[in-house]
Amino acid sequence: MFALSLKELTFYKLRYLLICFVLFFTSFLVYVISGLANGLSDDNASAVLGMNGEEFYIQKDADNRIDRSRIEKSTVDHYNSFNVQPLGIQMGSLIDQSTNKKVDISFMAVDSKHFLMPSIVEGKNLTNELSIVADSSLKDEGVKIGDSLFEETSELTFRIVGFTDNATFSHTPVTFISLKDWEKLTEKNGKVFYNGLVLKNKDPKIEKQVKEMIADGHWLPKEEIVNGIPGHEAEQSSLFMMLIFLIIITAFVLVAFFYIITIQKMNQFGILKAMGTKTSYLAGVTVIQVFTLSVVSIGASIGFTWVMRRVLPSDIPFTFDLPLILQYSAILLAVSIVGSLFSIVNISKADPIQAMGRVQ
Repeated sequence: MFALSLKELTFYKLRYLLICFVLFFTSFLVYVISGLANGLSDDNASAVLGMNGEEFYIQKDADNRIDRSRIEKSTVDHYNSFNVQPLGIQMGSLIDQSTNKKVDISFMAVDSKHFLMPSIVEGKNLTNELSIVADSSLKDEGVKIGDSLFEETSELTFRIVGFTDNATFSHTPVTFISLKDWEKLTEKNGKVFYNGLVLKNKDPKIEKQVKEMIADGHWLPKEEIVNGIPGHEAEQSSLFMMLIFLIIITAFVLVAFFYIITIQKMNQFGILKAMGTKTSYLAGVTVIQVFTLSVVSIGASIGFTWVMRRVLPSDIPFTFDLPLILQYSAILLAVSIVGSLFSIVNISKADPIQAMGRVQ
C-alpha cells in the first residue's frame, strides 16, 4: 500500500507539488502569526510573566489593571512578610545624558533582596541610591552600564548598574528601581502608593491576612494581571481569530484539492476495483499520500519559520515556541487527513463497469 502511494506521488509530481506548496504556505502563515502573537505577548508582559510570583493583590475598582491600582505605602508598612512584596509600576521616559536621547520605559519598584528582583545578566544588582537595572533591549537605544538617565518629572538622575533579559511591560523596556527610590520618584504626587502586592506562592492564610488589612482589594492570578495590561487581550484575540480563520481556509482548500484529484482518478479507481482491489485499500492509499504530503510540507514550513526567526530584525517581536508550533502542526495534520476522508466517498462510488470502457 505504501509503495503504491509513493509510486503515484512520484509519477504525478506537479500535481502533488502544488498541494505541498499550498499546505507549506498556509502552515507557514499559521506559524508566523503564532510567533508574532507570542512575541507581542512577551513584548507586552514579559516582566510580569517572568515574575517569581503567583498571586497579585490589587484594588477591586482597578478593572484588573495593575497600573490603575493604588495601595497606600502606609498601609503596606504595617504588614511585613517575606512571601508578600510590594510592587510599583509607572510608565515614563528617561533622557540619556550622554546622548540627550529620550527613551520610553516602565519603572518597576521592587525589593532587590527578595523574590521580585530578576536575575542579572550583565553588571550588578541594585546597590546604591538612584541605581537602575534595565531590560537588555535598552542597549539598542545606545544605553550602557554607567550611563546617567534623567527623569524630568521628579528631576532625579539614575545610573545604569546592570541589565536583565525579558523584562518589558506594555511594549516598553522595564527599569527596575529600589523601593526607596520609588518613594523619591512618586512623593511629589503626594502620598506614596504601590500598585499591588505580590504573593510568591499561593497561601490562603496569607491571602486572608492581607485582605483583612486592605479591605478594598482582591487577589488575582498572574494570567488575569497579564490580560489586564492595556492592549494585551485585544492583540491576542485578534491574532488568534486570524489563526482560526487561516486553519479553516486551509481545510476548505485541501478538501477542494483532494476532491478534484479524486474525481480525475475515478476511472482508475473503477479499473482497480474491477481487478479486485478493495475500496478500503484505495482509501488507505489516499490517506497515506495525504499524510506523507502533510508531514513533508509541515516539516519544511517549521524549518523555514525557524530560519526566518534567525534573520528577523530584533525590533520585530517574534517568539519561536516549539511546543505550541507542534500543537498547530498536529491540528493542520488532522485537518489534512480529515479533508482527505471526504474524497473517500468518491472512491466508494467508483463503478467498475462504467470504467471498463476507458482509462484516463
